[in-house]
Amino acid sequence: MTDSSPAYSVLSLGKLRMRDAWRIEMLHGQSRHRLYWITRGQGRVTVNCITRGFGPNTAVFVPAGVQMALELPSQMQGLELCLPQDGALELPETPFHLRITNIEAQASLTSHLERIERERAARAPAMARAMAGYGLLISAWMERELTRAEGAILRERTHRLAEQFGAMMEQRFRSGRGVADYAEALAVTPTHLSRICKEAAGRPAHALLTERIMHEARRLLRDTDMPAREVAEQLGFSSAAYFTRAFQQATGRTPSDFRAPPLRA
Repeated sequence: MTDSSPAYSVLSLGKLRMRDAWRIEMLHGQSRHRLYWITRGQGRVTVNCITRGFGPNTAVFVPAGVQMALELPSQMQGLELCLPQDGALELPETPFHLRITNIEAQASLTSHLERIERERAARAPAMARAMAGYGLLISAWMERELTRAEGAILRERTHRLAEQFGAMMEQRFRSGRGVADYAEALAVTPTHLSRICKEAAGRPAHALLTERIMHEARRLLRDTDMPAREVAEQLGFSSAAYFTRAFQQATGRTPSDFRAPPLRA
């Protein structure tokens, strides 16, 4: 997946909410690392097919290429930080979900994010070096809080299978393979895989796989000029007609209707 966005960016969750809801609330992957800092409200986040609730003062880190979906209820406030795939930052390789109870740590993260936001707005000379410095500060903050781990939200051991399914799905969802193929690769039955996914994410494996495929279908239809038949091929559908039926069942609209820009009043 290509991403033409700036390497570093900070966006309020209020502004993120103004985008099409499906872009963030449906399972998807990203080419940059994401750190979500929730300062107010409650919601749920799904990472690698494990859904967890969160409240104020929660930090959620999702590495690039890891599947996720984030609820954005109207009362929720906070910030999204995007970071580049830069090995020099030494960012965590796995997602984390932390309640930050230490007041100094809360203030430190907020300060780092605000400085990145101001640096982006100012566009002063040597901005790239300044951003890299702030990226290192964020990385150090993460390492310290993971070491402290006072508010770590741990996964259930039984949900490890759902996590493996999510990681595999992100790599293979364009292949046209069904849940039975994933279950075989994971050495379990489709029934067992779906049961664990429902426990971990509230939805069976088939629903999660369909959601990921349909997010990508929406993205390709809205963000590219790729014909619907090529979108169908990209996502492993056996025919354009089958893709159209599946898309209409999932969204209530045909691919051509979805692609058309919304009418303005």
